[in-house]
Order: sequence, then structure tokens, then C-alpha cells
Amino acid sequence: MKCTVTYDCWQMECCGTPFSVGDTVKWFVKAYDTVERSDILSDSLKTYFDNWKTDYDYDAHSSDWKDILVLEGKVETIKILYHKYVPSVENPLIQIPVSGETVEVEYVEGFEKKLYDMMPSAYIVALSECTISGTNV
Repeated sequence: MKCTVTYDCWQMECCGTPFSVGDTVKWFVKAYDTVERSDILSDSLKTYFDNWKTDYDYDAHSSDWKDILVLEGKVETIKILYHKYVPSVENPLIQIPVSGETVEVEYVEGFEKKLYDMMPSAYIVALSECTISGTNV
């Protein structure tokens, strides 16, 4: 079975393990449709995210174990999703993503550099040989 996973950069920076194309990974994930999306995204960026909808979201920080699954698979491709952010009109302390771009890479370590004026936001990871199981909690 093949599947795709969105892996937020902040999760990797916090406690993730670097991975490469060809690696076998074992991750805690949630089904994509169970993950809440931000209401502050612009309509164009919501459409952009819909274009990159994945099967699962990596989530090593959730306390809601009933929705957590264990996914194991072989990494086929990795794309870094970069975003440009601007201050919100309502609250300038909140940064809102307004545009984005993806770049395919062979390896990620969690502290990828900027691309032009865009920050790394997430990894879009395609996996093969996937198996999914519950956490048995």
C-alpha cells in the first residue's frame, strides 16, 4: 500500500529523527481528515493545501490516543513545503501564510534553511509498503 504523510517542521525540530529517501520509518499519525485546519488561512492558501492533501498527518504530541495510528513504510519521496508569512491585519503578532512552494529533497534533518523569503513549514512524504495499526492504548 502507498500513502502520503504531512510532517510539520516544528514536530521534526522538537523531537523528530532525520530521515532519507529509502529509509523505513515508523511514525504516529492521524488520518488527515481528523486534523483541524486553521481558520486564518487565506482562500488561495486553503486551495493550495487542498492540492497537497495527504492521507495522514504525523503527530507525536497528541494526547488524543483514540485517533492515533502507527504507520510504518518506506520513504519514496520527500518534498519540503515552504511558506511566505505576513502579519495578520487583525493581530500583527500572528503570522499568516500567504503563498508557498515545494522543493523535492533526498534527506531532511529538521532545521532546513529558508528558500528565498519563505520558511520551511512541512514535509510532504510519499511512502510505499505501508502498514497501519492502532496504538492499543
